[in-house]
Amino acid sequence: MYLSGAAKALNCPLFPDYYIRYLSPLMCHLNACLTFLAVVLSLGTARAQSTKTLTGRILSDHLEGVPRANIFAQDTTVIGTTDLDGYFKLDVPLDTHMLLFGAIGMEQTSVNLSGECATLEVILTLESTYDFMSLRRVNRKRFKRFKLLPHLYQEAYEKGLFTSRAPCAFPIFTKWVPHPAKR
Repeated sequence: MYLSGAAKALNCPLFPDYYIRYLSPLMCHLNACLTFLAVVLSLGTARAQSTKTLTGRILSDHLEGVPRANIFAQDTTVIGTTDLDGYFKLDVPLDTHMLLFGAIGMEQTSVNLSGECATLEVILTLESTYDFMSLRRVNRKRFKRFKLLPHLYQEAYEKGLFTSRAPCAFPIFTKWVPHPAKR
């Protein structure tokens, strides 16, 4: 863009000559300062929204890959899915501390992330239907299966399905609670 002598004299490279007659030198410097401030703030917010890459695999409790399992952040936002063998790679914000894994026919599993965790390996249990049982008994049965997860994880490592000996993120057991009756 060609700048006239008036624009160069005012040290205002942001506007061509036909704007200079309407702008005072003070307005030109104010505009340059605001532009600089906007650039600095946009760089700061881009840096604040840094992400980290997580890779891993999701297996069922039969040690088979779970295809097309969804990975959620904050219970509602799908941030990734697994491939047909249960592998995934996704970028999550640094402030994400919990992920939720779910698939059709599997119970949803919440996992707390640690800061140094880069490879997630998760085992999902099959979802069951519990007819004519109290919630207390159902929770006991579910917790009994939940306590077997460390043994299954070790077995998956020994078979070469997982790459690390111990998980870097542990699943959280959530009890089913009754919903209040509508009146």
